[in-house]
Amino acid sequence: MSQPIALIGSAIVDVIGITPLGFGEIMEANWARHPVFDSDPYYQPTSGGDHIETLHLACRPHIFGGLDNFQSLKRHCKAREPVPYIRMSGMVGGYQGLVAVQTVSREERRIAPGGVGWRWEFTIELLFIGEHAGGGF
Repeated sequence: MSQPIALIGSAIVDVIGITPLGFGEIMEANWARHPVFDSDPYYQPTSGGDHIETLHLACRPHIFGGLDNFQSLKRHCKAREPVPYIRMSGMVGGYQGLVAVQTVSREERRIAPGGVGWRWEFTIELLFIGEHAGGGF
C-alpha cells in the first residue's frame, strides 16, 4: 500500500489502488428574499444547504486490487450509515466530518479479453452530515 490520500469509513484512497483523479466541492446557503417598499429585496440567511464533496477515482483491477476499497464505498452507500472522512495533507490527516456516501457510479474502460475493463473510473459523492462533530489530529 502506498501513502493514503483520504480515508472514507473503511475505504482507503491512495496512489496505488484506488487513485484520486480529482476532488470537487459544492456548498449551499439558503437566503429568504422579501421585497421592501418597491426597493431592492431584503435578504435574510435562513439555513445552510447541502455540502457535497465529489471524488473522481480510478483503478486498474487486474493489477493493484483497488476494487476492495470500491466495494467498501458501495457497502457504506447501501448501508446508509454515516462514516468519518479524513483527508490527508502530507503526513497529517484532517478530520473533515461525518459523511454519507450519497452516490457511487462506475465506468469501465478498454474492456479486456476476459470481459473486465482494464481501467475503472468512479465518481463518489459525499454528503456532509456532521461537519461540526469536531476534532482533528
